[in-house]
Amino acid sequence: MNVVRVPVNAYTISIVIKCCCQMHRTNEGFAVLGYGFKHNILPNVCTFSTLLNGLVLEDRVLKAERLFKKLIKEALCEPNAIMYSIMIKGLCKSGNNDTAIALLKLMDEKGCKPNVVTYNTIIDSLCKDKMVDDALNLFNEMVFHKGILPNVVTYTSLIHGLCNLCRWDDVSNLLKEMEDENISLDV
Repeated sequence: MNVVRVPVNAYTISIVIKCCCQMHRTNEGFAVLGYGFKHNILPNVCTFSTLLNGLVLEDRVLKAERLFKKLIKEALCEPNAIMYSIMIKGLCKSGNNDTAIALLKLMDEKGCKPNVVTYNTIIDSLCKDKMVDDALNLFNEMVFHKGILPNVVTYTSLIHGLCNLCRWDDVSNLLKEMEDENISLDV
């Protein structure tokens, strides 16, 4: 771009980094970040979220965790709900449900409101790990303490987990609850 005299700015840098990360070439995304720093183009929370997501997509969760901690420690950016959700997804993906739940609580303590996607990620991971009672407790916290409405993804994770444990009465109750809440079943 510089060769044809097209100006490079933070938005351009973020797009290039996102492309690198989506192609599972996060290391090249970090190289672009370095180019930005060298040219005094400072990244924002979206740029760092993209890099974290790239690391999670590449199953490099430990490196993502180190970057996340560095961003907070050095106050390079203030994490938002998307960034927290990416880290929670990575932690769940690597089987660290307890750490993901702790990060969910930290997120809330820091005044960053989790959303249904954040909760769904942990609920689904708990159900896949046959920790359905923990998932149901988190579901109740989400709905009754945080006022976050569940969606079809939430119910699907719970129903799948309950089916795997042959808890048919609980499955029936959740299906009835979905019907009462006008949440349509999907495939």
